[in-house]
Amino acid sequence: MTPLFIQNARLDGLPVDISIENGEITRISPTGTIKPTGQILDAQGGMVSRPFADPHIHLDAVLLGARTPNQSGTLQEGIANWGKARAALTPQDVRARAKQAISWCVAQGTTRIRTHADTASKVGVETLLALRSEVSEICDLQVVAFPQDGVFTGNGHEKNLRWAAAAGVDAIGAIPHHEHSRDDGERSLVLATELAEEHGVAIDIHCDETDNPDSRHLEFLCRHILDTGFSRHVVAGHCTAMHSYPDNYANEVIELVVKSGVQVVANPLDNVVLQGRHDGYPRRRGITRVPELLAAGAAVGCGHDSIQDPWYPLGRGALLEAASMLVHVAQMTRPEEVELVFNLLVQANHAPFGGIEAFAEQSPADLLVHPISNAQAAIRLARAPRWVIRRGRIVAHTQPAQSNVMGEPVEIGSA
Repeated sequence: MTPLFIQNARLDGLPVDISIENGEITRISPTGTIKPTGQILDAQGGMVSRPFADPHIHLDAVLLGARTPNQSGTLQEGIANWGKARAALTPQDVRARAKQAISWCVAQGTTRIRTHADTASKVGVETLLALRSEVSEICDLQVVAFPQDGVFTGNGHEKNLRWAAAAGVDAIGAIPHHEHSRDDGERSLVLATELAEEHGVAIDIHCDETDNPDSRHLEFLCRHILDTGFSRHVVAGHCTAMHSYPDNYANEVIELVVKSGVQVVANPLDNVVLQGRHDGYPRRRGITRVPELLAAGAAVGCGHDSIQDPWYPLGRGALLEAASMLVHVAQMTRPEEVELVFNLLVQANHAPFGGIEAFAEQSPADLLVHPISNAQAAIRLARAPRWVIRRGRIVAHTQPAQSNVMGEPVEIGSA
């Protein structure tokens, strides 16, 4: 493996050079103090960071939006349109679309991806499970067994979930707010926990993705995790009902989230357009209470969720765009808050994958070399990294664009 030498980079605001050999960061030194060896990458003052991790995406549905346009823009129509598209899935189609989306994500700095796989489609589950080894050179791929239509809402749904759980998935999912009753929603969470224990995997729930303030499955999930002593990682995705909870109840749930260790993963791109569709004005933003969760010490994450699928017609796999939406919608615009959101992508988002080591000597050479110098500019400009380095190898390279106005070079967005 060819050694790499990154020169003129910035780490924690300081100018550094970085030596990489045999998949490891061997030396971090002030710029210009050591002799370059191997392939030289000139960061030109760009920041280096750990890669991004995306804890919530749906690779079985990516790039299907044009086939089933969501005319109402609602979550309900998205689910219905997906049900129609799902019936026509083939292994070749799922594989091709998923690989295309993965390549977009990797090129934009994401080298860990957790995808939900609808258990109503054996084709989708099996194809995504097989894809894990196929894409392992460029990213870590995890698969969640996700019962999109619910577990107790129809014949065969529970059987499908149990089959997928035994097929070798990385986590068990549920969608309790989509069950026919609150009791059935709680039963689905109990079942997810039992299956996760049985198969030794994690739990990842679509939880309270609704505007209804009476949807309170997050509370039950946290209490159930505490009562059972479940020891592996637990994610509660979306949790948008918390946006509409009375403050005193929201504070109670946030305390439970902290105590239980459940990680709440917000999905700003989808939820800012799917939630509040039936509101008049003022219209709810529909994003869970990220600032309050973070202030309380809760584990939080930020996912991309959809890429041009039956729920969300936009998106290109840029996790920085999801982070930007979170900054805007959660009104986290102070410099330290923007930095906090960026750190979700390079630190907290890695928790479902077992975490990630601090950027230091003798640590794995998994990193991004950005074309900008700081986290605020990264979120503001959402530019792809110059280089994506995985296990000491360059797996993606993007040449920064050059614009000109009347023959004069202009670097858009940079002061």
